Amino acid sequence: MSTKPVVETIPRLEAIYRPAGLPEHAGNPLIEALPPFRTAVDVIKAFGRYPHISAGERQLPKETRMQCVCRLDEYVEPLPKHFGLVEQIGLLIRAGYTSRNPLDPGHSKKMKEFYRRAMAGEILTISPTRRSTAPSMALFGVSGVGKSTAIERALAFYPQVLHHKEHGFFQICWLKIDCPLDGSLKQFLMAFLDKVDELLGSNWRRTFGRAKTVDELIGYVARVAAAHHLGLLVMDEVQNLLLASGVGQEKMLNFFVTLSNDVKIPYVTIGTPRGLALLNGVFREARRVSDMGGDIWDAFGEGGEWKHFINGMWGYQWTKKPVELSPDLNRVLYDETQGITALVVRLFQLSQIEAIRTGTETLSPSLLHKVATQKFRVLAPMLAALRSKDEKEIRKYEDLLTNGLKSLGQDVDREAQLALLKAAKAESQTHVIAEKTRAVSALVDMGTEESAAKKLVDDAFERQGLKTCTEAVVFILCSAGAAGATPAKTGNGAGKTAKAGDPPRKNRLKAVVDGGGKDGNGHDALRQAGIITDVRGGAAAC
Repeated sequence: MSTKPVVETIPRLEAIYRPAGLPEHAGNPLIEALPPFRTAVDVIKAFGRYPHISAGERQLPKETRMQCVCRLDEYVEPLPKHFGLVEQIGLLIRAGYTSRNPLDPGHSKKMKEFYRRAMAGEILTISPTRRSTAPSMALFGVSGVGKSTAIERALAFYPQVLHHKEHGFFQICWLKIDCPLDGSLKQFLMAFLDKVDELLGSNWRRTFGRAKTVDELIGYVARVAAAHHLGLLVMDEVQNLLLASGVGQEKMLNFFVTLSNDVKIPYVTIGTPRGLALLNGVFREARRVSDMGGDIWDAFGEGGEWKHFINGMWGYQWTKKPVELSPDLNRVLYDETQGITALVVRLFQLSQIEAIRTGTETLSPSLLHKVATQKFRVLAPMLAALRSKDEKEIRKYEDLLTNGLKSLGQDVDREAQLALLKAAKAESQTHVIAEKTRAVSALVDMGTEESAAKKLVDDAFERQGLKTCTEAVVFILCSAGAAGATPAKTGNGAGKTAKAGDPPRKNRLKAVVDGGGKDGNGHDALRQAGIITDVRGGAAAC
């Protein structure tokens, strides 16, 4: 059976080992190859992500500054709620690896020794006591409050794939998979195999993708996860999976139990409040959704955390007349977004783009309100629900917010791309006008009447699709030469002074074109005769 070639899609880091700080981690390459565990205080400064901006950029062309505004997509401001998250991710990965040392050859030997000592009268357990399940955590909240971004930043402190060359295996430290909208459990499991194949260049999808049942596929996914020493599985937008038709609670429970109990792989679930309610239904008779922390993130209130975030973001203004954050601007910004992080950033971006495009070049409360009214119309029911703080109404419009945020992200990109297209079109039009002017000048210098020259050049550019002075002049002269004529002359015979012995201009052009130069090419012949040149300067130059 043929196999597809192994293609590395990401750099494979060679494992570097450092002695473990705890005896239960000693000699475990899965842990000793991880960066040292850091507390939130140690890493929180590196947690932030700050786009580049300079005062000089505010003087750049409009279309360039609109693109600069898109940099805010990458903006991450560390917040108090991020502290615990960074630590929990590190603890989860290590906790899952503690009992999964691939180099532990002494397991059976220890059991035999414990059995011998027990038979000699000692009171001790024969089988080592281990945690029965892998730890897990959950993070829920309305869309746009930064759940996924925060998890991804926490994961970024750990390598995704390590190659243990000395021991002959790969280690996938973490895997994050977004549950597809309206996707089944089978689609999710296939996405898992696809992701592993993407990371390792393997063929697991091809090998196990034809499983006859979902339960069988769950078993295969568990085998792949164990084979590549997966440290943590993050399942984002879990409500999509739980809401999909045909995904029964029994199958979902089977998947979570297999992952946690059988192969001891920790997992994180991320979703909306509706997802939390559904997940609680799945685990009602089994266990809690999470045992290492389950948190629900709300939108900003108008307290210190909001002020910290807004003050950090507000400096990223690419308008020519940046303004200080006034109480009125702060009030409008909060009222129009209800403290949802993603909406705050989008409104800030779209308002700047509007100010740059219209030439007002400054932000104001009225501008923020106008942009929000235009761009947030589809989100109005959800924003109203958030203002009312009615949980049932908020849950009712969850999908509206999720889809609306995606649409707003596309709006920002579309505005920046439109600015580029407009700039390119303006530049192209300026270039064409300049080339037309040069072509007309060249023809006039050759003795063509100006009005006739303009008509001939317009025809060459617009009907023939020509783009440069040289192309237009060559086309016009070659056409005239082929017809045995020259472009219409001016009444007084203006043009270059003919030298003694030169043929009349009409016959000379025809003779040059018909002669075709050294290679029989009329274009080259005109250049060789000095009628057109490559040098921009001189009477007949293009």
